Amino acid sequence: MWRIFLTICLLCWSADGQVREVRCRNESDEPVDWYIIYKAPKLNNIGTTGLEYIYIDPNGKKKETLTTDLTYKPINHPNGVLANTLRPIFTTSMTDNFGFISYSDQPPGCNAQDKFGHSKGVVMMNKTTGVWLLHSVPQFPFLRDQNNFYPPSGVKNAQTFICVTFNYEEFNMIGEHLLDINAFTFEDHIPNNFYESLQKLRRTGNNIRKERLNGVRTQDLTSAGRTPFHSFAKYKIANTIMDTDPKRFEGDLYVTIAKEYQTNVRVQTWPCKQDEPYCVTNQHQVINIESVKTNLGTWGSGNDHSKWCVATDTIKNKFPLLICIADVNRALSQYKRPGGALCFIHKEASELFKGLINQTDACSVKRPRPRDPACDPDSE
Repeated sequence: MWRIFLTICLLCWSADGQVREVRCRNESDEPVDWYIIYKAPKLNNIGTTGLEYIYIDPNGKKKETLTTDLTYKPINHPNGVLANTLRPIFTTSMTDNFGFISYSDQPPGCNAQDKFGHSKGVVMMNKTTGVWLLHSVPQFPFLRDQNNFYPPSGVKNAQTFICVTFNYEEFNMIGEHLLDINAFTFEDHIPNNFYESLQKLRRTGNNIRKERLNGVRTQDLTSAGRTPFHSFAKYKIANTIMDTDPKRFEGDLYVTIAKEYQTNVRVQTWPCKQDEPYCVTNQHQVINIESVKTNLGTWGSGNDHSKWCVATDTIKNKFPLLICIADVNRALSQYKRPGGALCFIHKEASELFKGLINQTDACSVKRPRPRDPACDPDSE
């Protein structure tokens, strides 16, 4: 009889989320080392609902969630890839063996001040493994509720997510990265026995904390599956720099990435007041993507709130298989703010995203200029 009782207790313990491994998970609830999601926008002309997405994980598994697929799970599905990954924070029982931080410049119900990073993500971990989910969706997660975690506003534009499973030891450096970009914490639970860098990210009042000294900071991280990653915390330019001053590019995250990897890059970011391509002679180029073409349909950057870049294939490039999922846009207002990116080298992932590029700017394009007179680059 006691064996039956013990079995029931163990099952309940697992169902409560307290012994569940904290790892990135696919739509079948299987643990994966990492994945990238590229969500489509809601567009009548291509028939998308804004809940379809493209998915890839380290096995090179690619999936485009077409609504005609009988196994289709939209991005807001309570048993889909995001819900499966975030399930540890959906439980109401927080313990001393589990911690999480949700951060966003646009959390549910408000916007963070410009001194905070234009950055969005979730970190959660126990003393063995954890997850860093970096994304571009305002007000996400909307609630810690398996059935209501995805914000209704998040269907309008295209968005990106990258989830990486890390061993606990890497979260000290991840905490340092979040302090470097002055991430705005809007919900958290960090026990006192977790890394000090994570404790410093706890939400207190208006997140008053001493800002880090300005400057580029990069860190080498290794996933639980031994995949090398590279995090970037970018430089902030002075508020007095004009949009015609060449020194403004010092605050361009993507120029920093191009120089670090010694490669040309193609960049997708929100196009409102987007800066012109970086095409300095004898320098690595940074070119804006104008539209993407997928099996889900073709859309322009005006419907795309995702932030990513890939290296281009040229003989001079040392890292042609580079892909980065990032936080910030190529706009002067965000050159003045903290932000960052998570980059790695992966053949299938980089080729997938390069294959989506439909149209790009030419070096002759001159900006910044608004695509919409009423647009606000910091609104996305």
